[in-house]
Parts: sequence; C-alpha cells; structure tokens
Amino acid sequence: MRNFFVFGLLFLFCLPAFSQNASIKGKVTDSKTGEPLPFCNVFISNTTIATTTDLDGNYTLDNVPEGEFELGFSFIGYQAVQKPASIRPGSQLTFNVSLVSLEQELSDVEVKASRDRAWERELRRFKNYFLGNDDMAAQCEILNPWVIDFPADNSSNNFRAEAIQPIEIENRALGYKLTFDLKAFQFTPSYYIISGATRFTDLEAPDDKTKSEWERKRLDTYLKSPANMFRAMIVNQHNQEGFYLYGDKAGGSESRNLRSDIFANELGKSIVPYKPDNLVQPGRRPGEYRIYLKGRIEIHYEKGYSTVNTYKDAPYPISWVEVNGNYVTVNSNGMILNQKDVIFSGDMDKRKISSLLPLDYQPNLADRVNTQVARDANGMQEKVFLHTDRGFYYQGDPVLFKAYFNYANPELKRDLSKILYVELISGERDLILQKKFKIENGLAFGEFFLPDTLSQKTYYLRAYTNWNRNYGPDTYFIQALPVLSPYERITASEIRQAKSQDIQVGFSTAENSYGKREKVKVNLSIKDKEGRPVASSLSVTVRDGKYAPELVERPSLAEILQIKEVPSNITTEKFTYALEKEWNVSGRFLNEKGRPAAAPFTVYFNNFEGMLDLESDKDGLFTLEAMDFYGPLEFTFMALDKKGKAFGSFELVERLNPPFFVPASIKFPKITKVSESIFEKVSVQDEIIPLEQVTVESQKEESGTRAIYGRADYVIKGENLNRNGNITDLLMSLKSQVPGMNVTTTLEIRIRGGATSSNLSMEPLVMINGAVMPSAPGVRAADNIATVNPNDIDRIEVVSRMSSMMGDLGRNGIIAVYLKKGLSQSPLLGSNTPGLNNLIIDGFGFPPSFIPFNYEQAEEIPEIDQRVTLFWDPYAVTDDETGTFTFEFFTNDSPGEKIIEVMGLSIDGKPIQATYSIPIRQ
Repeated sequence: MRNFFVFGLLFLFCLPAFSQNASIKGKVTDSKTGEPLPFCNVFISNTTIATTTDLDGNYTLDNVPEGEFELGFSFIGYQAVQKPASIRPGSQLTFNVSLVSLEQELSDVEVKASRDRAWERELRRFKNYFLGNDDMAAQCEILNPWVIDFPADNSSNNFRAEAIQPIEIENRALGYKLTFDLKAFQFTPSYYIISGATRFTDLEAPDDKTKSEWERKRLDTYLKSPANMFRAMIVNQHNQEGFYLYGDKAGGSESRNLRSDIFANELGKSIVPYKPDNLVQPGRRPGEYRIYLKGRIEIHYEKGYSTVNTYKDAPYPISWVEVNGNYVTVNSNGMILNQKDVIFSGDMDKRKISSLLPLDYQPNLADRVNTQVARDANGMQEKVFLHTDRGFYYQGDPVLFKAYFNYANPELKRDLSKILYVELISGERDLILQKKFKIENGLAFGEFFLPDTLSQKTYYLRAYTNWNRNYGPDTYFIQALPVLSPYERITASEIRQAKSQDIQVGFSTAENSYGKREKVKVNLSIKDKEGRPVASSLSVTVRDGKYAPELVERPSLAEILQIKEVPSNITTEKFTYALEKEWNVSGRFLNEKGRPAAAPFTVYFNNFEGMLDLESDKDGLFTLEAMDFYGPLEFTFMALDKKGKAFGSFELVERLNPPFFVPASIKFPKITKVSESIFEKVSVQDEIIPLEQVTVESQKEESGTRAIYGRADYVIKGENLNRNGNITDLLMSLKSQVPGMNVTTTLEIRIRGGATSSNLSMEPLVMINGAVMPSAPGVRAADNIATVNPNDIDRIEVVSRMSSMMGDLGRNGIIAVYLKKGLSQSPLLGSNTPGLNNLIIDGFGFPPSFIPFNYEQAEEIPEIDQRVTLFWDPYAVTDDETGTFTFEFFTNDSPGEKIIEVMGLSIDGKPIQATYSIPIRQ
C-alpha cells in the first residue's frame, strides 16, 4: 500500500514577484550583556538574500521584495531565531534583535563521548529522510553532523531528531550551501514533518562547466517541481509544461493496487482527465491564487523519465496530491502558501532538502513563451518506427515490438493519432494478419504470433496510422521479416550497423564471458557528447547468436523517423483520411430482402452483460463508436419489426487497407535449406503407470510445439471436446479429461490448490495460440476461452503444475488453446437462435507478455534450454540524474554469443541505437 507523507517546510511563502524593492536595517546584540554581535548571519528565510553584521553589530539588507516573510538570525553559540516581518515597496524597516546564548556548549571531548555507533546508525537514517535517497541527495553533505541529536525513545514508527545549532549542508548537485535551522523533525509510516528556516549561499564553482551544470540542474529541478506546475496552472499552461492531471473516476477502482499497470487500459475506466471549471481563482491578497483540487489528483510529468514507474506505458514521473479543504493557495511564482494542507506522494515527495531551491530563484523561462502551434500539413506529420525483438523469426514464434513516434511538432503529440495498425504481408503482397494497438504518449507496445502454417520465407512487417495515409506510402514503416522453419538458414552477409550519432551508449558486465544457464547483469548507460546523463525511453532485447544471428539488415531509427518538408501546396483540407483518436466500427443492416434499410436495433456484448440501442440510416449504415476492448469479443445484433419479431441481418463494413509498395531499400537475405534442425529434439520419457490406475492417453501425447511453459501435462484434441457452442459444455468435457480440474457453478476454474497470484487471481492462465490472455480481478479464465469458436479448436494443452517459465502468472497452471487456422469470425453463442446475428470483432492487440526465465526461482528446470529471445523489455527508461538502466537475464544452453540490442529516444527526441555481444564459454 502506498504511503502518503506530509511534507511541511513550514515557511512563510508570501514572496510575490519582484517590483520596487525595500531595505531592512537593524542591530544584533547579546540578550544578557547588550554587547553587539559581529559577523552574525541575517537573512530572509529560504532565500539567497542575506548579509552579516559589522563590528558594531549593525546590518543592512537591500533588495528586499515586498510582502510577508521571515527574517532569520543565526550566530554560533546562540539560539537561532526567526521573526515574521512585512514590508511595502520602497519602504525601510528597522529590526533590532537580541540573541540568547546557549546554556550548554559541546566541547570536542563531549561530542566524541556522546556520538557512538547507535548515533551513527541514527544519523544515516536521518540523512535518508532529511536529504532524500536519490542521486541528488548523494551529492549533498552535512558539514556539522555533531549538532544533530536523537531522543532516547526513538523508534521505527516514530523517528525524531533535533539540532542544537543550524545544520550546514553543502549541495554539490545544485551549487548551494544551506544553513538550516531545524525546528521540528518527525518521520512515521504515515507522514513526516520537516520544519525550519534556511539560508541559501551560492557555492563558488571551480570552473565554467560546473557553473553551467548547476544552472541546468537548478532549472530542471524547478521545471518538474510543484511550484512550476502551480505557476503554469495560473496561466493555463500546465499541459505545455508537461503536467497532466487525472482524477479517480466515480465508480472506478477504489485502490490503485487493483488497477492494471497499463495506463492506456485505465484511462477512462478508473481515472479520467481532471478538468474542473474555475480551476484557478483570485486569492485573498494581491498576487495570491487559489487552485481547486478535489480528491486524489494524479500528476503525470511527461517531460521527464523515471526509473520507478506506476504504469509500464507511462515511463515518466508520476505523483499524487491531496488537499485538505480542496484549495491550494499559491503566489504568482507557484510557491505553496498553505503547505500544511497539501499532501504529496510519489515523485514529488521523493526528494527532500536536496532538491530545495530558494524562494527568490528566478528560472530562465525566456525560451518557454507560448507560441501558436501550426496545425498545417507540415506541422501535423507523424512518423512511426517499430523495434522488434529480432530481425527474423521461426514459424509459430511471437513477434514482440515497441513503436516509437516522431512528430513534426511535439506539442501536437496528444492531438494526433491514437491507433497504430501493424500488418504482416506476404512476399506476394497478400495481407496475412492485421492488428491495431493503442498509442499513448507517442509510444505503442504489442505482440502477435506468426502462424506455424506459414510456408513462405519472405514476409514484410508494415506499420502506419490512418493519418499517415494522407502523406503517402513513404511515411509507412516497412521492414523485411524473414520467417524460417528449423530446417532453413540465412546465409551470412555484411550488415550495416546503425549507431547513435549524438548519444553515447555504454555497456558493462561483471565478466567478459559467461557459461550456460548463468545469470548476466548488464549495466547500461546513456550519455550525451559531453558525458552528461540522458533521460530516455528504451527497448532492450537479448537474443541468442546461434538461433538468431545478426544476418538481417535492420532499419535505422534515425532515418525512418526523419521528418521531411511537405510542399506548401499540400493542405489538410485536401486530406481524405481522418485523424483517428478513437476506434469506431462501421456496419450495415440488411432487411429480409437483403437490401439496406433504416431500422432501430439492439446490440448485446460481453455475453449479454451490456447493450446499446442504435439505428441504421437509409443506406443501412451504422457506427459503433468509441470501441475500447482487447482481443476478440462477440457482439449480438437484433432488429425487431413492428410485430416485435426479429428480422434482417447485419454485416461489418471492412476498412480498406492501403495498397502495398515495397521500398527499394529493402533487401532479403539468401535463405538455404539444410537437413538438420537448428533446435534439438526434447526427449519425453513415458511415465510408468500402475495397472490399477485409469490410463489417461492424452497425458502421453506430445504437442510438438516449443511452448514457453515446456511440456504439457495433458493434451486434449479438439474432436474429444464438446463443441456445441456452449462454454459450460466445453469446460465440462475438458474437466472430465483433466484429473484434478474443477469448474464451479459460476464457471471459475481450479486446476491446482488455488493460490492467489500477484494479479489477485486463483484461476489458471489462459493462452490462445501462444498469446497470454488478460488475467486480472473480474476476468475469468472461462471468459478468455469463450472468445474463440470451439469448432476451431485444434487441441487444448493443460499444465497442472506451477509453470515457472510464466513467473507468477503461471502459479495456478495454464490452459493453452491452439486453433486450427487462427481465430474464427463465426458465431460463438446462439448461432442457431432465429433473429440473432452474432459477429466477432477483434479489438486492440494485447501489450507484450514476455516473461524472462529465472533459474534461481524456477521450480522446474527444462531439459534443454533453447530460448531464442532471452530478454525483452520495451518499458526500460533512464532518468536524467543517472542515465543508467540495469537488467538481468539467464543464458541458455546454446554456445552462441548473446546479442544485446538497444533502441529508443532521448527525452528531447534524439535517436538511440546500439548493440553489444557477450561471448559464451565453451
């Protein structure tokens, strides 16, 4: 469960924008003797506005901004104090202060005697809570830790600290020295409080490069801060600054723990864009604003990347904020005035004092002027690139991919296409299969399975959006995709390796070479030409060099995503293909004479759990709007005449696919036939069954497939199943042939003991033609099986044990359904019912379901490990603080080298492409 923290730097944040500045004068003396205190620090709390007293204890503070603030005084051996003050433009304020000396001063001997190992342990914990635990915090040092003490009754549930003198901190990440007068510090599992006053002093940079780096980090820290978000919200520019707000949908999931880890799935279901009316209102005083934030608000900062992700397809920093009273009060710079009412969690809560900026910090936002975005044919271009896990495949293999988009104007990224079409096309230009995938934040993720019946060697992979079609076939992504049988080989050829031009990609491993079935830890670093870390979104694949050598030319990321100038005579008014922000399905109604007609009708879906009332026009046409589901789903259509009798028929209007043109740059390698399979045959020994037991013949059968879950415990052929169209009868016939399988009255399936997996399911995982079906709360295994036509089932393989290859998803066993010729469009339920028209509509393609094998956690070790793709992570990110990404994989039994391939885009759109090979010891 995610904790919420109260972060209270209890400052008076009422510092409006600078106008006519004022000054403060005064004298600082000893409270007992009345003697002046020279060199006493005088400062406006939490700013760089500071001075020291002269030999007579006098001071003058110039350039004081108007408004309310705290005036701080600190001197060694005296109690630091803060005094509230207010000043008007152009005025002068006199402020005399008497400081009280500390009753007890710690000598060096006393300090050493009272600072034992327990104190050092508490200090390490304090630094983690006080400074933070990120890379920026690692560059901070407390210069006088001996002034910090901890109560004797401290506990893990109530950790406190105090300081007898201001804490001095050197922040080498931002270039400040902080003098922090700690007033209160408390950390509990549900909240924490840090309160005090801070004096900022600029560190002296050793060189111009360091100074420039400090300025860059200060600006970057400010841009992703709540202050910048609130400042931008005041002028309705928060989306342009990268901040997108979402609220919990009424009736949606009450807990984030019950949501899926795919943002595209949750948007519109459990969370919705937060767009309340009158978001910003004037405050009680000039220069103040009240921002309405009701409930728990989810904040996505899309101009950065984070290595800690809430959603796989949202690799940027995500935070949450809740406001007591529903209003945040800020000044014109976005500084929060009612800090105690605001609760942050997530990324905005991660950093503490290490990311603190002075309130008088003035970011250089000159280059962030709001400009009018050109919505012409040139500015609305979008290009797509697919990074696949391999360059060629074998029959029946899954194809894993991540789609990257480049936009002529990145500001229009959210306004352009939301649907990507991915197609497999034969060498004879025939469309073999087509899938559509959701585009979110300029990325798309997916997989599809190559039919094991493919007989040709040369295929093409094509990807495009409907909007691309307006710009011609040159804007499509097309890649050669050889598909081999185990008895075919690609002849070696010289391959041109595309590499990043402006980005440096570094690889490092603990050893130079590895043996079979060994764990490999890879450290990946992304840096620019100056050696600075780069925030980036990546896809990382590791493949075996024997089964998938580098013998196929891959497209260049930089070349494919290049935006070209569009002639001025081409305008969007001439475009014929619509911009698809949602998926609509068109259909036609035909009356009893087979002619199009206007008629009201009802559509049932999801096993009659939902329904829609629609009407066709005079041409019989109708549209199912805003369709949003994954995989095939059955829809039942019914039209009634005036007598209430069902009549007519329905059909779907197929979209016209663009013609296929082969770019001249695409070349296929030479493929030869050999007599020996590249994969070794796995031997399966017959089990010895006592004569008194019932013999289950299907248990002995071999599927003949290289399934990821290994050998199936039971294989039931299609002809041995009850396939009358009723899902209950199908499951019952399956149950009778799988010992130990149980089907409840609510069609819940149990194969094993029913342990709860990480997705809160006690049912077996369902796979259809090797594709992992959705497994989440509320999704039954029976629902997934019911999406296919029983008459198309070739066989069902059942794994009754825990499948280690599938990780936690395989905790409760697997039901793998294999079809004869792919998914059928024939009716599933009620096909013989008069008046009901059943149509199967294929929804969005599923996100990739690759699960790397882990020998350290596997309960079952494969006899022969012949994995081709050893690792695939399309959700890898590096942040701008470290520019690193670390991953692990296990080698297989092949002697071939392991080839690592990395592709992606930096936060500013620069292409990243590199490969690295790891030798295998023989």
